[in-house]
Amino acid sequence: MATVAEAPKVKEKRGRERLTEKRLEALTVKAGTRAEIADDIVRELRIRVGKSGKKSWSMLYRVVQPDGKRGEMKRLSLGAYPKVSLAEARTKARTALEQADDGIDPAAVKEEEVEQRQTRTFEAVLDRFVELYAKPNTKDGRWAKAQEELAKKQAEAGAGPDDSSAAAAKPRKIGRCPAERLLADHVAPKWQGRLIETITRAEAHEMLDEVIEESGASIAREVRKHLTRMFNWAADRGLIAANPLAGMQRPELGYVSRERVLTVEELGQIWNAAKDAAYPFGDMVRLLILTGQRRSEIAGLERGWIHTEQRAVEIPAASYKTKRPHVFPLSAPAWALVEALPKWNGGDFLFTTTSGERPFSGFSKAKAALDSKIAKNAKKAEIEPMEPWTLHDIRRSVATHMARLGVAQEHIERVLGHVVAGVAGTYNRYSYLDEKRAALEAWGKLWVAK
Repeated sequence: MATVAEAPKVKEKRGRERLTEKRLEALTVKAGTRAEIADDIVRELRIRVGKSGKKSWSMLYRVVQPDGKRGEMKRLSLGAYPKVSLAEARTKARTALEQADDGIDPAAVKEEEVEQRQTRTFEAVLDRFVELYAKPNTKDGRWAKAQEELAKKQAEAGAGPDDSSAAAAKPRKIGRCPAERLLADHVAPKWQGRLIETITRAEAHEMLDEVIEESGASIAREVRKHLTRMFNWAADRGLIAANPLAGMQRPELGYVSRERVLTVEELGQIWNAAKDAAYPFGDMVRLLILTGQRRSEIAGLERGWIHTEQRAVEIPAASYKTKRPHVFPLSAPAWALVEALPKWNGGDFLFTTTSGERPFSGFSKAKAALDSKIAKNAKKAEIEPMEPWTLHDIRRSVATHMARLGVAQEHIERVLGHVVAGVAGTYNRYSYLDEKRAALEAWGKLWVAK
């Protein structure tokens, strides 16, 4: 009877030490061996070196069960080194350990994030935009939808639009509206697989330059039009913090976007005029600039939502657009502004003309008065009059300028209260509070001396 030779066992070296980048770079193993070293700082973190010399991060953890006891030991992969640095690996491990302590399996969270990531690629968002917006809400889209349904019926009946065998063998692109056709043909090949929130304004300019060179200015003009609509739709859905094409100036395309991104100087003009405006509208506008929240959320703030100890505002789920509680910190200037607001015995609303009983609502008249004040200030300073703007432009502009200050896109989205994909099952209203505070403090510093 033949015997099967056993594969030689691979020797594995194990140990623990205080890892450093220098040590990781120099870490090697002898041929036919591998090593696993535990970190002395985050003790559950491991660096593995395989037989091929490749290095990868992992960690050990036990999830706290409902009875308070910890479950079985599990291992979670954290990525390859040096793509994932030592600092990043420690941060990932600490986050996963916090989840395990809260009874959440970090492996399940990671799996959910991977699934959610697949829904946030450019092509995935394009498909949703076409089906949920372009086809139902545009004339061309409705026509394309009708053609698509007609083609399906013909296929089911066994008679396609062309009965020849050659035509039947080659599928035709039927039912594509202009938005789908232009973006799928000219943009998707360039941004395939890209997460929509990572696409930058500079990349959008570069893409349009390429479309002009490849297909001409008329096609590029239409591409920009439909892409702007798509990004606006994505921003409204909370998929991105702000439209990277907002306010884009491309005079060679014969089109200037009406999406207003106010410059810091324009925001300064609004700030100065609002500072001189009467309560409550002037203070409300300045708080909009400092926080980047929606007009309705700031106008409807109640004193009971303010946490003095944390210097933060918690808007309850029933009063928030996404139907989830939203917490945003108050920067130093925002806190000073809120503290100086009048307090009422008869009601809780911060911005009111009815002694706190009802929130402020006279936006049109107050906005017109503010615009008049801005115009007078511009004339006095002998500068160009300010272009028309809306209160919602403030929110869009705050997001844009935070990004220019270097604030991470994910942190901007959390400041704005957008639902971040991949965390639905592990929502914590106080998560990322420090990151949100850092973002708002950095932004608030621009307004301290104004």
